[in-house]
Amino acid sequence: MNSIIRKLTNEEMPLFADIAINAYPGVTQNTPEFKEKFTKNLIQIQESEETIDFFGLFRDGKLLGGMRIHYFKMNLFSKIIDAGGIGQVAVDLLHKKEKVAKELVGYFIAYFKEKGVSLVMLYPFRPDFYKKMGFGYGTKMNQYHAELASFPNEVSREGLVFLDASHKDEIRDCYNQYAESVHGMIIKTGYDMDVMFKNPDHKLVGFFENGKLKGYLLFAFKKMSERNFLTTNIVIKEMIYESPESLLKLCAFLHSQQDQIQRVTLQTQDDSLEYLLGDPRNGSNNIIPSVYHEILSAGVGIMYRIINAEKFFSQMEGFDFNSQTATFKLTIEDSFMLKGQQTFTVKLVNGQLRLSDSETADFEAELNVADLSSLLIGAADVQKLYNYGKLKISSKDHAHTLHKIFINHEKPICMSAF
Repeated sequence: MNSIIRKLTNEEMPLFADIAINAYPGVTQNTPEFKEKFTKNLIQIQESEETIDFFGLFRDGKLLGGMRIHYFKMNLFSKIIDAGGIGQVAVDLLHKKEKVAKELVGYFIAYFKEKGVSLVMLYPFRPDFYKKMGFGYGTKMNQYHAELASFPNEVSREGLVFLDASHKDEIRDCYNQYAESVHGMIIKTGYDMDVMFKNPDHKLVGFFENGKLKGYLLFAFKKMSERNFLTTNIVIKEMIYESPESLLKLCAFLHSQQDQIQRVTLQTQDDSLEYLLGDPRNGSNNIIPSVYHEILSAGVGIMYRIINAEKFFSQMEGFDFNSQTATFKLTIEDSFMLKGQQTFTVKLVNGQLRLSDSETADFEAELNVADLSSLLIGAADVQKLYNYGKLKISSKDHAHTLHKIFINHEKPICMSAF
């Protein structure tokens, strides 16, 4: 049965709202009031936000599923590139297991490839489902539950102020300056700023220096017990800082709240927070043998997929692959989109990479597009992929060569939820 996938009209949005509400019962409400508000919000987003569209899949004129797609600007190793994102993939409950989601994702990939985009990303409802479609894991998310007293209190709190909607432009500029300096970050849009201020529970504290916002905390209070109103924690949603001094100012604010707040929950892709905190333990009192104190929980989330390897390599022009010189054939397995393999000859001279027409190479390497995406984005390690049998190399002696090429790649950081 043939499918038609296209952008949804305003008149079709209530149909998609029904499908999405049923598909995500944990975050929606099945009431007429909620559906009306939800539908209006979908229409308003598509009409007013040029970086978001909604698409639907139709068979015999009936809407069976849909998705939200994003047009991103992303930092790729200090170069801002176009990237695509997909979210809110929803399938009619009566048409599950009919490859609706698979066709939607396939269309999404082809759509952005046609636009000349080399990289797309998503947050998976099931990582294994999207791994089979060629999406590779990004940087893990770590969740710390640290006592506020553990945050350093080394500087004064001078320059700290509460922020509100009147500071939108300054917050966006502060965030985007940070994003332009950190690999993997997505440039924040006006829509993102509106979402930030829609939640009445959000609190914002910023640090100003010489009239310029240098860092901020976006957080909310979370009641820990229905029986004790005094047990409250802080949940940090965003922590942006331009310098060590900015970070220490924000830490001083957190430290000062310890009289009423016990712990702070911080979700971060930084896995070295124990070097900042006086006591990084998370309060579980769990001991991992022999004597390792539990400090965090971690999870895989954002996934990346290279959809045009040739374009991606061209966007890496100017990036220094550790001053290495080598030529190797790279074979990419992609059973989802290519139904087979794609081979390139990759030439590096003093760390500068380009694709070559040469038939000769020092060695050959082969891996699937999911693991290649994780490797090239900086989330995966060559030696680990080789040890796990994910990366095949014609001569094991050259595993070290590839390791030297890709070692010390900066891991991608993404704070955008979509």
